[in-house]
Amino acid sequence: MRERAGRPTPPARALARRLASAEVALSARAALCLSLPLVVGYVTGRHLDAILFDIGALWAVSQDGLDQWARRGPRMLAVAAAAALGVACGGAVATRSDAALAVALCYAAVALVAGFVEATFGATAGAYLIVGATLGVGLDPEGRVLLTAGLMAAGALWVWAVARVMNLRRRRANQRAVLAAAFDDLAGLARAVGTPAFHARRGGAVASLDLAQDVVSRPNGTPVGDALFAALVVALRAGEAVSYLEGRGQGADASLVEALEEVARHLRAGETLHALAHLERLAGDEALAPAARRALAPPSADELARAGAVVSTHRATRPEVPVRERLRFGAILAVAVVGADLLGVALHGPHAFWLPMSVVFILRPDLGPLMARALARTLGTVLGVGVAALVARLGHSQVDLIVLSCVMAAVVPPAQRRGNVAAVVAFTPLVFVFLGLAASAQSLFVTRIVDTALAAALVLVLDGLLWTTAPSRRPEALVAAARASLARYAAAAGADPATRHLARRAALRALARARAATRSTRGELRGARRGVTGARRELDALEAEVDATTVRLLERPVG
Repeated sequence: MRERAGRPTPPARALARRLASAEVALSARAALCLSLPLVVGYVTGRHLDAILFDIGALWAVSQDGLDQWARRGPRMLAVAAAAALGVACGGAVATRSDAALAVALCYAAVALVAGFVEATFGATAGAYLIVGATLGVGLDPEGRVLLTAGLMAAGALWVWAVARVMNLRRRRANQRAVLAAAFDDLAGLARAVGTPAFHARRGGAVASLDLAQDVVSRPNGTPVGDALFAALVVALRAGEAVSYLEGRGQGADASLVEALEEVARHLRAGETLHALAHLERLAGDEALAPAARRALAPPSADELARAGAVVSTHRATRPEVPVRERLRFGAILAVAVVGADLLGVALHGPHAFWLPMSVVFILRPDLGPLMARALARTLGTVLGVGVAALVARLGHSQVDLIVLSCVMAAVVPPAQRRGNVAAVVAFTPLVFVFLGLAASAQSLFVTRIVDTALAAALVLVLDGLLWTTAPSRRPEALVAAARASLARYAAAAGADPATRHLARRAALRALARARAATRSTRGELRGARRGVTGARRELDALEAEVDATTVRLLERPVG
C-alpha cells in the first residue's frame, strides 16, 4: 500500500480499509479455504475426499493468525505433518485383526511422544499427532490409509499456501495494524497512570507489545521497513517511560497520551513515514518528564542497529519446561488416552474414537484452566450436535455443507481472539459435522455428547489425582520465576535501551504468567490453593518493584 502524506482519508476509502483489515482478511481466508475444496468435491462427486481434505484444512485454519509468518507458517506445517503421521498410525492399526490391543498400544506410544512434544511448547504438533491417531482409528480407512492421511495433509498445506501468498501481500498492513493497537494500548495505559486501573491495563499493553515485536520485521534498508521498526523501538521506549511515571507517582501529560493515539491513527491510515512526526515534536517539550522526552526522540541509526540485533522473537517469550516434566505430561496423556480408549471400546465397541479425541483436546497444556477447557469442550460438542442434526435433517447436501463451512470458518478467527472457550464453541461444530459426515455417524449425536462429558470427567478425575499442571507452571513456581526475572532486570544497569526494554518486559511477562496461574486456581477442582492470597500480595509488590527499578535505571547517571 502506498505511503501518503497526511491528507484526510475519504469516508469510502476508510470503509474499504476497514473491510480490508487484517482481521477481516483472516476470516475471509478461513472461509475461502474451507468452502472452495467442498465446491470442488461437489462438482467432481468426490464428497468424502473433499470432507477429509477439509478436516486437514480446518485444523490448519485453527493455527492461522496475525502473528509473524516465521512463527505461523511452521505451526501450520506442523499440523500437516503431525496429523498425517497420526492418521497413518491410527489407520494402520485399526485394520489389524487384533485391533483392540494394537490400538491401545498405538495410543500409548503416540501419546507419550505427543505429550512430550506438547509440553515442550510444540503444543500444535503434539496435539495433532495424537488427534490424528484417534481419527485414523475412528475412520477405519481400510485400503485408504495413505490416501486419507495424504488428503488431510494436503488440506493443511492448502491453507498454508493461501496464507503464504496473502502474507506476502499484506505483511506491511499487518505490521501497521499490530503497531497501531500497541500504541493505543500504551495511550490507555498512560492515561491510567496513578489510578487503580493501571495494573489491570498493563497486561494488555505488554501483550500488544509482544505481538508487535513478533510481527514487525527487523530493519531492511527500505524507508517503510525502517520506519516501522523505528516505531516499534519508540513503542518499547514509551512502555518504559510509562512504567517510570508510575514508579515516580507522576501522572502522564495529556499531550503524551494524545501523541501516542496520533501515532496509532497515522499507522491505521497507512502513513507510516509520518507516524512518529508528532512524537518527535513533543520530544522537545520541556514540560514532559525527561524519561518521556528520551522515549519520544527519534531512534538513531546506531540504536536501530543494536535493537535489530537483540529484539527477540517468540522464542524468548516461551517458558522452558524441564525434561522430566515433559516426560511426566507425556505419561499422563498416555494414561488418559488409553483409559478413554478402553472406556470407549467397552461402551461402543471398536473404533470408538470420540472419547479419546475429546480427552486429547481437553488435556492440552497450553489453553488455560482445566475446568474451563472441560466445560468449553462439552458446550462446543452440544452446539456441534445441534448444527450437525440440523444439517442431517435438511439432508446434509453438499450445498448446505458449503454454506455452513463458509459461515462457521469465518467465525473461527475472531472467536479465537476472544479466548479458548469461544474458540472451542466456534471450532467444534465444524469438526463434529465433518467427522460425523465422513464417518456416517449421524445416529450417534447424543452419544457424542455423553462421550465428551465422560472425557471431561475422566480428565478432571485424573487431574485431581495427579495434578496434571507441570510443577514449573504452578503458581508458587511462577512467582519464584517472576522474582528471578525482576532480579535480572535490576541487573540491567548500563545495558543498551533495547536490552533494558526486553529485560523489563520479561519481568512483566513473568508477573502476568504468575497472575494467570493464581487466578486459574479459583476455577480448578484440586485443593492446591494454599498461599494463593499471599502470592497475589507478593505479585503486587513485585510489580511495584518493577516500576521502582525502572526509575532507578533511568535516573542512573550516564557514563
